[in-house]
Amino acid sequence: PFFLYLAYNAVHSPMQATDKYMKRFAHIDDVHRRIFAGMLSNMDDSVGAVLGKLRKEKLEENTLVFFLSDNGGPTKELTSSNLPLRSGKGDVYEGGIRIPFLCQWKGKLPAGKIFTKPVISLDIFATAAAVAAAPPRKSRPLDGINLLPYLQGTENSRPHQELFWRLNQKTAIRLGDWKLLRNPRRGEEPRWQLYHL
Repeated sequence: PFFLYLAYNAVHSPMQATDKYMKRFAHIDDVHRRIFAGMLSNMDDSVGAVLGKLRKEKLEENTLVFFLSDNGGPTKELTSSNLPLRSGKGDVYEGGIRIPFLCQWKGKLPAGKIFTKPVISLDIFATAAAVAAAPPRKSRPLDGINLLPYLQGTENSRPHQELFWRLNQKTAIRLGDWKLLRNPRRGEEPRWQLYHL
């Protein structure tokens, strides 16, 4: 058994890309967007190399892979967009938290499936612990949930009835399809907002 945690800085400031990747996207006029595309392509190639090594070593069907982002875009520097979702990095609107991760496990999880029920990155540990047959101590229950039964289709309910987020003064709770949040901007009074998602 092995565990690999690979934390990329890309795509994040400082924005930088090698000549190889800048040339690959020479057709993009906006230099900031070209750098962004180069950084993203470089990371994509690197992730592809890791997945290729798993395939070469015949470990692909015995390895659960998560690809996780710490937040959504955009920032002006990154020239990214979360449309049609609202806002992004550092906010508790959907643009900052809507898609917490991607996962794959060849032969164990259906390829190309989109799971539409709410999950959270805390579920990664609970899922990995279940795969490794390492249940948590009963005295310390996990915040996350083992997602395998949901992703494999043997469980059809929602993994979570409620989810919570907090980032300094920004906070949100999701209960079913309702979301209550407070996402104050600098100089604004924090006010609660209620949405039906």
